[in-house]
Formats: sequence, structure tokens, C-alpha cells
Amino acid sequence: MTGKPRPLRILQITSTAVGGSWFHDQVHGLARLGNEVCAVLPREGPLADRLRAIDGVRVEVIPFGLSRRLRQWPSLIRGQWQLTRFVRQYRPDVVHAHLIIAMLAARAATACYRRALMVSQVPGLVHLRMAPFRILDRLSLRRDDLVLGSCRAIATRYRAMGARAVEVSYYGCDVHRFDPATPAEPFRSEFAITDATPAIGMVAYMYPSRFRDFREIGVKGHEVFIDAVPMILRRHSGARFFVVGDELVGDGRYRHQLEERAARLGVADRIQFTGLRTDVGSVMAGLDVLVNPSMDESACYTVVEALLMLKGVVATDVGGLPDTVQHDRTGLLVPPADPAALARAVDVLVADPARRRELAACGRELALRQFDIARTVGQVNDFYHQALAAPSRRGRLRRGPA
Repeated sequence: MTGKPRPLRILQITSTAVGGSWFHDQVHGLARLGNEVCAVLPREGPLADRLRAIDGVRVEVIPFGLSRRLRQWPSLIRGQWQLTRFVRQYRPDVVHAHLIIAMLAARAATACYRRALMVSQVPGLVHLRMAPFRILDRLSLRRDDLVLGSCRAIATRYRAMGARAVEVSYYGCDVHRFDPATPAEPFRSEFAITDATPAIGMVAYMYPSRFRDFREIGVKGHEVFIDAVPMILRRHSGARFFVVGDELVGDGRYRHQLEERAARLGVADRIQFTGLRTDVGSVMAGLDVLVNPSMDESACYTVVEALLMLKGVVATDVGGLPDTVQHDRTGLLVPPADPAALARAVDVLVADPARRRELAACGRELALRQFDIARTVGQVNDFYHQALAAPSRRGRLRRGPA
């Protein structure tokens, strides 16, 4: 684009109230570009608190959503009506929704306000495994002026589903927040790890799932990592393993099942379940290899952070992970649900530190270039302006109701 684009009035909507660093960073970045940004969430929580700390960002809590429980329908219908009225009152140039429930709610709300550019950004494809979401997504997809896939695999899937316009836009982060010179000693001394001890870790929320596809192995593949540990110990008997993170939602039963799995395999004393950590930079500094054995994933913040910290990475060849972990260039890819393949790849990186450093250096270069929040937010802003200026959209607005 030529010249400085005009500031826009942007409504950013998500259906989560916890986590959501990717949403926070995008909202913050768009506001810093001079846009007027309002964030809409379905309930109060840590994410709303973080967003309120951003200068110039308005936060609205509107209880929209979906539920199988009939007794919740009246309140959810009121929430949807409240969201629809708010869209008309706020008069945004852009309504940008993230996660399937927010996407469906935003598409319905903007049906009564066609002047807003309707953008859905899709962070993952897990929802398409559930028939109700898959059907609703397909039925309402033509309401989107633009779909942003957060990796190439997602963009390809939505083009095949018939989306009118699709682009790839990675969720960025503050790439300069992760310094590869961060000392490893604080984390390693906390767990009594010597410099010579291989430290292999997985950093991810635990997602208990009712999806049939994830009953045996959870979305993030924690079971695969745990099952690989005995195999890795055969080659590296002194290695230590870390599961960093906890249930994002749930009652703790899923984490307990994972701990029991480690006990059954006889490796409970070698795997440290750390729970949630806020010092991710320190954790990454203390690890030698990060693994991501996800069964379904986008480009993945955690993998990007590991590459920025110059760590060896092993990930599954699914979803957007190949966009980040380019096999034998920035890390190693393995098939999903294959503990033996995961163990072999970890062995390669632990046994050959020089190769691990070489892959990590290429990975850091890729992460700095592809996931810098300033770049990704600028790209999103450009997509808005290009879509708003498209002749097909102007003609549709002239023909349709305001």
C-alpha cells in the first residue's frame, strides 16, 4: 500500500477469557498503529485484565456463546442480541473474530451491519472434527469477507471449504522478549540438573477432550511424550524430562491421568510436572530440546519461543508446525502418535549438539522474520485496508442494506 493508511475502528472478538496471548498481542499491536480498538470477551478473567492495561483499548464483556444445555439458551440468546446491538452502536469498520464460537457469533451479529468488514482468523482446525461446529461453520462461512488462516494448512482447508477470500497470517509475538543469552542456571539449579544432563521438555496447556479423535491421545500429545521417555532413557540414561503447563480448563483429572501414566511406565521420578510457569524464557533457557507432539496444531507460540531461544525442536508433522519446524533445517518433524519416532528424533538432537545448534540458528532466523508482532500486525492492518477497498465489496455495499 502507498502512504499511511487511515486509522480504523476495529472490533476484536474472542471466545476465551484465559490465555490468549496471541489475541492480546494483536489487539495491542493494532492499537499502537493508531487504530481505535475494542476487545469483546464473553466473561471476565485474566485476559480481560491484561487487555485493560493497554492504553487506548476498550474492553467489553458480553456473555455470548453456545451450549448444549437448554437452560442456558435464554441467557445466551440475550448475549447474542446484546452483541448484535453493540456492533450497530459501535459502528466498526472491521469486526475481527478469533476461535469458532466467536466467529459464529460475529457472523450472526454483523448480518445486521453489513458496512463492517467481517474477518475470521482461524487458530486451529480442531472444531472441524465436531459435527455441529463443522456444519455451522460451513453454513455461515460466506458471511466472511476475509478468512485469515494462522498457518498454510488452515488457509488451504478454508479455501477448499469455499471461503470467498483467504490469506495466511501468523499470530506474531514480541520476538525480542526471548533472549538466547538468558542463563540456564536458574532453571537447572532449581531441579538440580548439571550442565551435562540432557533436559528435554514439553511446554503446553493440557486439554482434556471429549472429541473421539483425542480420547486416547490428547490434542497436545502429552501421552506421546510420556511414552517416549523410557525409549530416550535407553540411550541417555541421565536425561531429565519436564512437562510444563497445566489444564487450561478442567478439574485436574487429566493431569492426574498423565502423572499415573508416567508412574505405570516407571519414569515418574524422571519426569517433572511443573504446573503453570510465568517464566517461560527461563524455562526455555534451561532446556536442551523442546518437543511438541501435538495431534492438531497451528504454527505454535511455544515452538517459536524455543527457536528464538536457540533450542533444538522436535515436532509432529501436522497442521502449521511444518511452517515453523522445517524438517532438517530449523528442527525435526516426526509422524503424530509415534513415541518411537519422537524418541529417535530427540536422540539425534541430544547426541549431536553441533547439529542441534545449527538447526536452532536457522530456526531463530526464521522466527525473527516470520513471527515478529510488528510485521504480523502490519500485515493484518494491510489486509483490512485492501479488503475494504476491494471493488467487489464496494459494489456489494451499494446493492445491500446498511
